Amino acid sequence: MNLIKPSKAEMKRKFKVRKIHVYLTLVLLVLGFLISYSVQFTFNNFGDLASLRDSDWERMVRMNEQVLNEREKNALLEERLQTVRSQVGAKEKELSQSANVDSGVINELDMMRMQAGLIPVTGTGVIVTLDDSKALRNNFEGIVHDRYIRDVVNELCAAGAEGISINDERLISSSTVRCVGPTVTVNDTKIAPPFVIKAIGNENTLSSALQMPGGVVEILRKKDINITVKKEQKIDLPGFISNKNYTVQR
Repeated sequence: MNLIKPSKAEMKRKFKVRKIHVYLTLVLLVLGFLISYSVQFTFNNFGDLASLRDSDWERMVRMNEQVLNEREKNALLEERLQTVRSQVGAKEKELSQSANVDSGVINELDMMRMQAGLIPVTGTGVIVTLDDSKALRNNFEGIVHDRYIRDVVNELCAAGAEGISINDERLISSSTVRCVGPTVTVNDTKIAPPFVIKAIGNENTLSSALQMPGGVVEILRKKDINITVKKEQKIDLPGFISNKNYTVQR
C-alpha cells in the first residue's frame, strides 16, 4: 500500500493553522481569566460599597437621633426659661408696687439682665465687619468660617466687652456660633456674610486688642478675610430673643 506523503506546502499550511489555533486558545484563556477576575473584583467592590452604605446609614441615623434628642432638651429648657421669666416678671411687678421695696433692688435686677444680655443696651464700642474675599483662591481660603467669628468674639470678651451681638443676634452665656453646611448659625438663627459684630465697652481698648501686632485682625487678613474695625460712640444692642420655634419629630 502506497502512502501519499503531504507536500511541503501542505505541511507548512497545516502548521500555520495549528499555530493560529494555539494563539486563539491562549487569547481565549487570557480573556476568560480577565473576565472572571473583573466579575469577582466588581462583586467584591460592590459588597464593600454596600457595607459602607449600611455603615454610613447607621451612623447618619444615630447622628439624627442625637440631634433630635438635643433639640428636645433645648425645647424643654426654653419652656422652663420662659416660665421662670414670667414668674420673675410677675414678682417684680408685685414688688415694685410695694412701698417697702428699695428702688435699688429693681435697678440691680435691670443691671443683671443687661449683663446677661436679656435686655437692650446702648453704649460706646466697636463694630467689626467680616466678609469673604472678593477673589476666592480655593474652597477654604478667603471664606469666613465660624471659628474666625469665635476668635473675634473671644478677643472682645477678653478685652472687657460688656455686650456683643452678631448680625443683631445678642450673645449670651449659652450662645453658640457654628457652621451648618454653607451657613453660620448664631442662637440657632442662620446668618450670612457680611458678619457684623457689635461690641459695647471701651472703644479704644477693644480696638487695640483686635489690632495689636500678631492679633486676630492681622491673622485673618493673612487668610484673605476682609475685616474692618470701626470705633463708635453709640451702639445699640438688642436683647436676647429666644427662638421658640422648636419642632420635635420622630
